[in-house]
Amino acid sequence: MEGDIGRPQLPTAWHPAALRPADWLIRLPTDRVPSAAADVSRLLAALRDGPGFAVLRGLRLDGLSDQACAELGQEIISLAGTPRPHESAAPKDHLLARTAPAQGPSEAALAPHTDRAGPPGPPRLLALLCVRPAPTGGTSLLIGGATVHDRIAAAHPGELPTLYGDFHFGAERDLARTGPVFAHRDDRLTVHYNRHQIERGHHAAGLPLSAAQTRALDAFDAVLADPDLFLRVPLHRGDLLLLDNTAVLHGRTAFTDHPDPLLRRCLTRSWAD
Repeated sequence: MEGDIGRPQLPTAWHPAALRPADWLIRLPTDRVPSAAADVSRLLAALRDGPGFAVLRGLRLDGLSDQACAELGQEIISLAGTPRPHESAAPKDHLLARTAPAQGPSEAALAPHTDRAGPPGPPRLLALLCVRPAPTGGTSLLIGGATVHDRIAAAHPGELPTLYGDFHFGAERDLARTGPVFAHRDDRLTVHYNRHQIERGHHAAGLPLSAAQTRALDAFDAVLADPDLFLRVPLHRGDLLLLDNTAVLHGRTAFTDHPDPLLRRCLTRSWAD
């Protein structure tokens, strides 16, 4: 597989128009945790054989603090992998909420990416539990890495080999790493991408991106610029998005937050391997 950059059979490329809610949405009308064997089976199947993500809808959060919600996220992600400890990458890395009034009421869109996390490297799984949605905006955006790979192969095939070479990701001592954007692991195509962190990493390493690397990253971003390739998933209170961080990129739209700090948008984040 080392010299072959043709896409392996799994995971398959998907287009949002071809996905049905039944492919990724699991409703939980009564349980706080998906304890039914059928629900757990669907969850694992969506990650392994489906689009690489699933949304659990209907988790009951009444009476739970934000920290307790974070523990619930850990409990659920443990159904699919081995959870990493909270704050393994940074303090409060498991609570995604805006706390500084100086930031203003609005938050810019978040570009599609995969998570880095802390040692030993990028996690296999990511779970985001919506505790409080933003009053306006903040819709999750999902795109399959295989879809990006296939689009680049069709439109810019000459750039694809560069994306199988090493890039520097990030500048922090415990988070920086070196690795490819695309790779073949266990007969599967994997993706790790964050343009901002790649540029930071190369700057910190004193190794400017080459012309070939810049062209390859631009080809990747050209695919991400097509809004028709993204599944848009508004997360409601009690929704948990679980995705394969090696197969699916996630981002979100801009949002306007609540002026009351106690009512501001809050998601919990869990990683697992």
